[in-house]
Amino acid sequence: MKVLMVHNRYQQRGGEDAVVDAEVRLLAANGIEVQRFDADNDAIQGLVTKIQVSLGQFGLPTAAQSRFKNSLFEFRPDVVHVHNWFPTLSPSLFNICSRENVPVVHTLHNYRLLCVNATLFRDGNVCEDCIGTTFRTPGILHSCYRGSTVGSAVATAGMLTHWSIGTWSRSINRFVALTEFARHKLLEGGLPADKVVVKPNFIDPDPGPGAGRGGYFLFAGRLTEEKGIRVLLECWKHGQDLPKLKIAGTGPLENEVRAAVSTMPNVEWLGARSSDEVIGLMADASALLCPSQWYEGMPRVVIESLAVGTPIIASRIGCYPEMIVDGETGALFPAGDALSLRSSLRDLLQHNSLCSMRGNARGCFQSNYTGDKNFSTLLNVYRSVLKSRELVQSRAVPAGT
Repeated sequence: MKVLMVHNRYQQRGGEDAVVDAEVRLLAANGIEVQRFDADNDAIQGLVTKIQVSLGQFGLPTAAQSRFKNSLFEFRPDVVHVHNWFPTLSPSLFNICSRENVPVVHTLHNYRLLCVNATLFRDGNVCEDCIGTTFRTPGILHSCYRGSTVGSAVATAGMLTHWSIGTWSRSINRFVALTEFARHKLLEGGLPADKVVVKPNFIDPDPGPGAGRGGYFLFAGRLTEEKGIRVLLECWKHGQDLPKLKIAGTGPLENEVRAAVSTMPNVEWLGARSSDEVIGLMADASALLCPSQWYEGMPRVVIESLAVGTPIIASRIGCYPEMIVDGETGALFPAGDALSLRSSLRDLLQHNSLCSMRGNARGCFQSNYTGDKNFSTLLNVYRSVLKSRELVQSRAVPAGT
């Protein structure tokens, strides 16, 4: 089988980029012929280029589309698997594949089809104002795309154009949602139910269980409002009795974090850390903290934490109740509620509950998020769009071998 993997990389590398890399490695290790078609935003400089990219959202030809056509004709894949197309590639690539009778699988890592800023998050809260509306005017009025009313109007018009001409319903054979929660939202937004399947992210190769003897809590991620970093700072501001909190990551709230940490002796900001360093920190942590205030896609840090056997304490929002069993593999608290988080932490520490959860966390990873399980699921998705009856349950070869 030949798979063309398509991805518009982000300017700041994140979990989605890592997922694409991992899928390519896993498929290649198991005998699938994979070719990548990558794009990025670095070339979008100057007014003329921005206008060209914007027009591309409405189907007008672009240099990126021409390159994609060449790759399609030269490689002749059995399946095209698209992760992120925005903004350089545009949805026109789906129509190109449809005209050439090449089946398309599209993994949806966010809510871009439903929301102009792709996050369903605005002004510090979850926002679903555009779901179910005809013209999605709230996103334009609130300048949700990069704080620009004009930019939001153009991006919204481009998206609605493809809804109206049937790009999403006719030119894509299968959508992959990362969780059942995401699938429900996507169906609510209008995607056809028979085309949306669930396939979670994964970690491969397996890092193995950690000891969890560091005696600290860990936050690892972007320092942004929606990630809930302010909730953590508020929790520890009035929780001098809590064990040390280690914060790994950078982002827009970096200066705010630096200032807060300077006044709290039991909080340490580590700055940017490599993936291997973060996994090492997780392996020794008592628990990973995920105080998100928005609908996350499927954070790799949660799967990595489960892989090393470290419980997760997360907001009761979005995908987290689906990934974490409260009281078994971690704990859940009301999103944005620093007081409830502090109370939950104290209760877990008092009853020494986190140590007993480590085996459950590790078991959850082995049952749901290994490369072995993911390969079989992904291959079955591909074969379903090829209308093959030969589904698989084979053991996968780890990508690290």
